[in-house]
Amino acid sequence: MKSLLIPSLLAGCAILFSSTALAAEFSLPAPGSNMVGQLQVVVARHQDTLLDIARHYDVGYNEIRAANPGVDPWLPGAGTRVLVPTQYILPPKPWTGIIINVPERRLFYFPPGQNVVYTYPVGIFRPKWPNPLGSTRIIAKVKSPTWTVPKNIQEEHAKVGEPIPAFFPAGPDNPMGELALETGWSQIFIHGTNKPWGVGMRVSHGCFH
Repeated sequence: MKSLLIPSLLAGCAILFSSTALAAEFSLPAPGSNMVGQLQVVVARHQDTLLDIARHYDVGYNEIRAANPGVDPWLPGAGTRVLVPTQYILPPKPWTGIIINVPERRLFYFPPGQNVVYTYPVGIFRPKWPNPLGSTRIIAKVKSPTWTVPKNIQEEHAKVGEPIPAFFPAGPDNPMGELALETGWSQIFIHGTNKPWGVGMRVSHGCFH
């Protein structure tokens, strides 16, 4: 399993996340098991998309699509039964800190001294962009982050006719969202997003959304 392991967290990390995203919370499984949660089936309303359902149940885009082959992601249709894959295989032990399963595009947080796990879907890096793997630490927590856009990202957007500012102040238009955790890797964060529909996709330039 390709993963990012962040074994040591600053105090209050779970609270920082919870102000912007509702994680799925589970008690840790009994010895000998590595699975939590259970599958669910919901009936789509006429106004629902698969992304609406995925976001409501803290499931990523790739997860909801893989669980429902043949279902139109934009118009499932009223009465369509949608499988929601809210059963998860936990990463290998030790269960401590933050572990991101990159292929699954899912983050697991094991708070110290508690018999629970929190899990969130995450957007990951685009092809040909840095793919951080290994272990690091959370070195800072940032509320209302700003973003100075690296030159290579500015150039990428300019080439496709979508120029972006060189600097984003804190606020609803900031691609880093409302909260960010800075890792020990240069310019790699776990952060919010102003485009929540991209969670579960390959949308970033190295960070985890």
